[in-house]
Amino acid sequence: MVKIFGTDYDGVIINIEPQKAKAFGDLLEKEWGVNKNAAARFWIEKVGTSRKYKFDYLYKKRFGKELNDSEYKKIEKTFSKMLKTEFYPKLKLLPGALELLKFIRSNFDYIFVSSGVSDEEIKYLVNLSGLSNYFDLILGTGSIYYSKQDHFRKIIKEQRPDLIAYVADGLEDMKIAKEFDVFSIGIPTNHSKEKLIAAGQIKFAIYQM
Repeated sequence: MVKIFGTDYDGVIINIEPQKAKAFGDLLEKEWGVNKNAAARFWIEKVGTSRKYKFDYLYKKRFGKELNDSEYKKIEKTFSKMLKTEFYPKLKLLPGALELLKFIRSNFDYIFVSSGVSDEEIKYLVNLSGLSNYFDLILGTGSIYYSKQDHFRKIIKEQRPDLIAYVADGLEDMKIAKEFDVFSIGIPTNHSKEKLIAAGQIKFAIYQM
């Protein structure tokens, strides 16, 4: 029996989603004239979606047209630099996160990260945390994998698991788990237990760090 465990990163292992939301709002107000508080709320509401999705959505809402690749790469690079300079060096593991990883490593055959952060950045972040050895695969989003749905398609096709579980803190994560019939574990880091349950399915548990 092949047992696979996937985990989101921010909101499960660390939590700087509130700081990222604020930085996102500040940047979009400065660059695009988007209300910073509305942008920050949107970030939190859409935890679990790719970074590109968030930029694309608010750009189209603000300007009525698609965000082209060159403009996206420019603003995403600025955002990434803000995070790496101001927030990532100060990150700390959430209480219970290391114990969770040790348990998973001992009881599952294959462990992966599925994050909406860019592919290069999530690998940088996991390495910065000193946790790379806990994972068999670290997946972010970008030109190869646009969304977490792409991550699950890859894992299921290549690993053919008998059981797959996924732990995350986003409402979108719970919906994706439902879509792929994955056992979902919601952590109420940035959303309430009730909202996580409403977004998920019967194959669901709440793990309180």
